[in-house]
Amino acid sequence: MKAFTPAHAAVLRAVHHFGTTVEAAHRLHLTQSAISKIIARSEASLGVAVFERREGRLVLRPEATALMTALDSVDQEWRELRAAATRLRAGRETPLRIASTPSIGHGLIARALRRLTEEYPQVRVELIMGDAPTELSLGTADIGLMFSPRVTDDITLTPLAGGEIIALVREDDLLAKRRVVSLHDLKTRRMICFDREKSPLGWLIAQCYEREGLEYAPFMTVPYSISAAHLLAEPGDVTLIDSLLTQAQRFDGLAQLSLEPQIPTTICLMTMRSRPLSRLAARFVEIVRNQ
Repeated sequence: MKAFTPAHAAVLRAVHHFGTTVEAAHRLHLTQSAISKIIARSEASLGVAVFERREGRLVLRPEATALMTALDSVDQEWRELRAAATRLRAGRETPLRIASTPSIGHGLIARALRRLTEEYPQVRVELIMGDAPTELSLGTADIGLMFSPRVTDDITLTPLAGGEIIALVREDDLLAKRRVVSLHDLKTRRMICFDREKSPLGWLIAQCYEREGLEYAPFMTVPYSISAAHLLAEPGDVTLIDSLLTQAQRFDGLAQLSLEPQIPTTICLMTMRSRPLSRLAARFVEIVRNQ
């Protein structure tokens, strides 16, 4: 004997509402004989008679009133379940949470999200501008993207793209006429840059300064490249930023200079080893890796 299903419940509710198998069949796009068979199977499965015939109509038996009330509740729960599944397929049930920095967000992530939203127009995304390894470890981010991060063993690193550190100066600066500058050329300038302990880029730059026998001592430290670029206002000031930012945003009035020696950077994708990716997160990772 077949089990009672939500589809059977829908038929019983339709017959109760419309009073005839003909009208129920019309509303449910079934044949009249299919409706009659489902009623018989449902009553057999439930072990109770649900309807009785009066003057050509099917009327709910008094003892089945509580059953029909329960079926109404089941139908509502089933509708909610189907709606939740629809939201899940569309990527609306749980947001995709990505922790990164603005420069990566403006370029690499923005391009990937445009592709993702073409496939999932109703997707919900949360961009977190914070320390990506920390956000991942706390469970507040699903994916992290960062320059050359220092991470713990529970985070998987996947190199995605390479870049370099470049210098920005005002266009009226004498250095602006040059295409390449050395770190020694910048040693007397006021530097706006990253903290060596708090920023992976700051750590890379500081290491290069020390290899050149120079002291890395910015007069102002900032968390992001875009902050440093906007703070570059005084004559003679200089900042070192990642080249990726200038691919995504224009900085009028500023000149971009290559550095000697070169300071390479690597954008890394970060995921938790112990936490599987959602279908949406896995698709985002696939898009990012194929860019």
